[in-house]
Amino acid sequence: MVKAIRVYELGGPEVLKWEEVELGEPKEGEIRVKNKAIGVNFIDVYFRQGVYKAGALPFTPGMEAVGVVTAVGPGLTGIQVGDVVAYAGEPLGSYSEEQILPASAVVTVPSSIDYSVAASVMLKGMTAHVLLHRVFKVEAGHTILIHAAAGGVGSLLCQWGKALGATVIGTVSTEQKADQASQDGCDHVIISTKEDFVEKVNEITEGKGVDVVYDSIGKDTFQGSLSTLKSRGYMVIFGQSSGEPDPVPLSELASKSLFLTRPILMEYTATRDELLQSARELFANIASGILRVRVNHTYPLSEAARAHADLEARKTSGSIPLPKSSPSRSLLFSTRASLSSASAPSMVKAIRVYELGGPEVLKWEEVELGEPKEGEIRVKNKAIGVNFIDVYFRKGVYKAAAFPFTPGMEAVGVVTAVGPGLTGRQVGDVVGYAGSLMGSYSEEQILPASAVVPVPSSIDYSVAASVLLKGMTAHMLLRRVFKVEAGHVILVHAAAGGVGSLLCQWGKGLGATVIGTVSTEQKAAQASQDGCDHVIIYTKEDFVAKVNEITEGKGVDVVYDSIGKDTFEGSLSTLKSRGYMVIFGQSSGTPEPLSISELASKSLFLTRPSLMAYTATRDELLQAAGELFANVASGTLRVRVNHTYPLSEAARAHADLEARKTSGSIVLIPDN
Repeated sequence: MVKAIRVYELGGPEVLKWEEVELGEPKEGEIRVKNKAIGVNFIDVYFRQGVYKAGALPFTPGMEAVGVVTAVGPGLTGIQVGDVVAYAGEPLGSYSEEQILPASAVVTVPSSIDYSVAASVMLKGMTAHVLLHRVFKVEAGHTILIHAAAGGVGSLLCQWGKALGATVIGTVSTEQKADQASQDGCDHVIISTKEDFVEKVNEITEGKGVDVVYDSIGKDTFQGSLSTLKSRGYMVIFGQSSGEPDPVPLSELASKSLFLTRPILMEYTATRDELLQSARELFANIASGILRVRVNHTYPLSEAARAHADLEARKTSGSIPLPKSSPSRSLLFSTRASLSSASAPSMVKAIRVYELGGPEVLKWEEVELGEPKEGEIRVKNKAIGVNFIDVYFRKGVYKAAAFPFTPGMEAVGVVTAVGPGLTGRQVGDVVGYAGSLMGSYSEEQILPASAVVPVPSSIDYSVAASVLLKGMTAHMLLRRVFKVEAGHVILVHAAAGGVGSLLCQWGKGLGATVIGTVSTEQKAAQASQDGCDHVIIYTKEDFVAKVNEITEGKGVDVVYDSIGKDTFEGSLSTLKSRGYMVIFGQSSGTPEPLSISELASKSLFLTRPSLMAYTATRDELLQAAGELFANVASGTLRVRVNHTYPLSEAARAHADLEARKTSGSIVLIPDN
């Protein structure tokens, strides 16, 4: 027997009854979950009132919870007792101490996310994801209007919409909620109880209107919202806290060719893959700091009626979880954390470079490692990425600060100690870093806490370590240096390399026509798998002539070139007018100095970007890593870790990389 909220008749909050119910054992395909925190949403009110119909009376309301698996059905694989899982949407019944759920309905909750945060954000967050990314794809330059901007979904829409580059207008009912909406990124906040929101939106947009309205209020705001939309705007109704709008004559849409929709989350997460993709992108944005989740109100599960009354009276803002009284995850792990911190060794093995030269200068030896100071953490590396920039430092193309030095600019590991007074990071966290400082070719290292990013638990150590530097480089190249969009034609040199492979996949995912160059038939096959529309084996064909043939003489919009000297002049000749020449590596050597006249003939752009310049602030770093991990988790990016070497054999890894014996990513695994 377990305690649960039961509804025997439709009505106000008083119909929510707290009583014991019988709970069986999970059947095939099912799991039993002990809830740790339960989300409260307006859809629960709709079911209680009868706006939406439950299967039968009595029923247990609730469509969102996080808990720990206590039992699994016969033959079930992929989930085990002790896993922390969450669900949102169907089935009804989360207002219970424990429940039976289909295993296909739950997602794994990253260990970095608190129970209450996860429980309060699953339904609202995936709703926000669907509204912003699938119902109407918000992009930079759009202007969006969000009603109830301080509510659970509204708050996330404001933050996420702002992060996507939109101008955000929000409506709220009080001064206090107006302050929150401003903190969440609203460019303009309208207190609807004091101002006519239609007039105010018209003033803000100078009569142009907004691209989309996200409306969870319904009847009270619907007609006004329609009038705020620009031509071909989208009216998205996803709630009706004030009641259902009156039927809409088609003439009200025809006058401005408007779109009207009333989306349901379950329709957008009908398949397992859709559910996982939505949840992963949501969790990635929370982990990266793009989304801040406010759990402003908590109630005992037994007092669900009071939570509903406050919600309906608009006494709440942000999210409401119904917590179970149990130790928090941080307390559960605190003993292990302190033990790990105490056992940190003072000597570790690392690769050291005493002189410039070939792979043979990489020496494997013991080094002393101290304790982290203020603002620092100590990390035990689990996997270390190998990149061509490591070769450049070893050869002296790029200058290390002093000799001897430990090369390497990318790794993933577990925090083993934190500096005095540091918050936001704790022992046991899995973190990654890339590009900001050198020294990853070591069993352990000291790092500034500000330089690392949290690694989602769904991503393997080796994948994360191999993709951080290359992936954030690809993100920078495709999304910030030159923003690739559908219809662009892009040329990617070394298309089967670490960055090249990601550029091809991501570029193809963005809708571009992708042309890739490679050196062998084997690499050509990989480039094709990665989405290259055309693959040129440059050892057999003149890539300039081939690109001219493929584009019918029009040229390409951008060239991404990591080879340098051998391809530079030819690449310039493949560009169309106002094209971008983006040099981000020089494996064949540095190109000769360029005359400005070579750019002037077609008004070309030339750049040599550095990742560090594009991740100079903490927010920029988190945004880049968050978008990268979301794309890996969703399957948009497939990361090939084709070669692993013991850390002690870094010299062999470098030799193979320079001899072009490798494709995809190379990872060093610490010998211990």
